[in-house]
Amino acid sequence: MMKEIKEKLISLKGEGLFREIKDIDKLEGKHIWMEGNKYLDFSSSNYIGFRDDRRIIDAAKDALEKYGMGSGASRVVVGTASLYKELEELIASEKKKEAALIFNSGYDANLGIISTIIGKNDVVFCDKLNHASIYDGIRLSGAKMIRFRHNDMKDLENKLRMFRKGYKRALIVVDSVFSMDGDKANLVEIVRLKEKYDVTLMIDEAHGGGVLGEEGLGLAEELGILEAIDINMGTFSKAYGSQGAYVAASKEIIDYLINHCRSLVYTTSMPPVVVGASLEAMKLTKNEKERRDHLKYLGDYLRSRLNEAEIDTLESTTQIVPVVVGDNDETLGLSVFLKDHGIMAPAIRKPTVTTPRIRISLSSNHSKEDIDFLVETVLEYTNRKRSKKDKVIKWVKNVLHKTHNQEKKDKKNIQ
Repeated sequence: MMKEIKEKLISLKGEGLFREIKDIDKLEGKHIWMEGNKYLDFSSSNYIGFRDDRRIIDAAKDALEKYGMGSGASRVVVGTASLYKELEELIASEKKKEAALIFNSGYDANLGIISTIIGKNDVVFCDKLNHASIYDGIRLSGAKMIRFRHNDMKDLENKLRMFRKGYKRALIVVDSVFSMDGDKANLVEIVRLKEKYDVTLMIDEAHGGGVLGEEGLGLAEELGILEAIDINMGTFSKAYGSQGAYVAASKEIIDYLINHCRSLVYTTSMPPVVVGASLEAMKLTKNEKERRDHLKYLGDYLRSRLNEAEIDTLESTTQIVPVVVGDNDETLGLSVFLKDHGIMAPAIRKPTVTTPRIRISLSSNHSKEDIDFLVETVLEYTNRKRSKKDKVIKWVKNVLHKTHNQEKKDKKNIQ
């Protein structure tokens, strides 16, 4: 086994795809300190600046003082503190559902929920760009997985028409905001299709929660269809600046998960300090419209500037903005160039995505001037690349021209 592992690691390094976890010295506001250097952070999902919000930190401290550090065991074994119930009741109320349940992470939630409510005799319709945890949950369930083209409602309906009748239970599952492309799911049309074909609908609001909607409840709230979503899942680890995840649904589904969901039952629950932070963040979010509006402005402004320079941002309409400049090597080159100029922005490359890109994650902590600096640095890189490319093209043309003239001269001498 070790031989194969070593060979795979060597292969990854040879292809430039080997990942390493970097050491962080400090995170503060819109900056990140690494290797003794300060960077403007465009890599974190701290969308509305809650990560170091003093109100949330104080709530976490209060929970720590009252309940201690650890939760002790699985909630099914040891029970639950009132803090946990308060958070779940708040989520259920805001998501317009009968009940809610919190999980240790978004991955745990998707893996556990899907593999619990769906089985080997069922079918799941899955957007091709969904989170990896959704795919893993479907695989673990043993259900038939039908992938439909990204955000393609015609393809989804064609596949519903072809496969729905063959199964008693069916599930459609989609991200509300897609984590790599930054576009939104066509939820209104998906709701129409789920009702037409009698399918349960689950959405993952990880990147929509706290950001979209009048009160920051996500894409379903923004579109006015909260009640039409059967299973509403999301995380506290992005806009809410905390950790963990939740699901809101009917009381029957929540009770079923409490009794059968292995990623809930067989793990120690989140520590109270994290639950306290998440609860405070959920309470505060509805009053942070100014931060959300500023975040939307930054996204629109960044896309406008990049598109004016003929740099592709794919179909992004949110705080996640892909910057497409070329192949894997060119994308990695831009990430290194940005870092050299004090900007932290990750290169996302094949095979993680089909189109390599720099993934920009915006925060309400960023300013218009930060966006200008980012764009100007990107343009400096692309202009240098174009200049080098133009020089190569000019050199090739000169060589071809000289070769052509020499051939004409040789031909004339022969005659």
